[in-house]
Amino acid sequence: MDLGQEMIPAKVDKVYNSLIIDAVLPDKRVVPVFCGASETVGLCAYGTAVWLRQTPSKLRKIKFELMFISRAEGLIFVNPSYNHALFREAFNAGILNDFSEYRYCRAIDPDDHLFHVDFELSDESGAKCYVFIKNIYLKQGGNAVFPSSMNFFEFEMFEEMSRLRNAGHRTAVFMLVPRNDCREAHFSWKFDPVASAKLFDEAKNGLDFVCYGCNLDKKSVSIAHNMKIVY
Repeated sequence: MDLGQEMIPAKVDKVYNSLIIDAVLPDKRVVPVFCGASETVGLCAYGTAVWLRQTPSKLRKIKFELMFISRAEGLIFVNPSYNHALFREAFNAGILNDFSEYRYCRAIDPDDHLFHVDFELSDESGAKCYVFIKNIYLKQGGNAVFPSSMNFFEFEMFEEMSRLRNAGHRTAVFMLVPRNDCREAHFSWKFDPVASAKLFDEAKNGLDFVCYGCNLDKKSVSIAHNMKIVY
């Protein structure tokens, strides 16, 4: 997927909270930057090289949003607002082998009353799979690692997924690793034992977990390949 806009290089100046940083632009201006995912702020420190996009919305008070973080191990795409477009592009291209039995892909809309699910996949027989997309940013020893945390909305998602399974549908968490330097995805108890225990229980109760890595540069991002999950 072509990102369609020139990225603006910058460097992190200050980290304020889970969604806001200050960054220094090439012209030395210091501007506030919106971070779309709270986990990405932990990857930022003073002097970290980042790439920004100027938001097209005239209503937004914060005019810049974080797109990429550059770390010693490589580039990380950190704007989750593109998740739906990336998933749909990969589905239409036949890249998502874990969902190859489904022909149709529909984004969940408010009338479905599924507030924490992203997509409904289906086939001609009426079989359905409901998908939640979760970005995995952390890396250790050449592998993506998860879970690093879990928020209230994800606990709500597990409840929705459980009800869908009880109705006879397949449910899946699609873990997206928006970087191209990880071999596998490794489950860890280290970062948040409560989140790990909940995820482990959900997997035992029938929730599927799949993981895919990306190809990316500062102009484009695409889902590229399935990644093995090691528990």
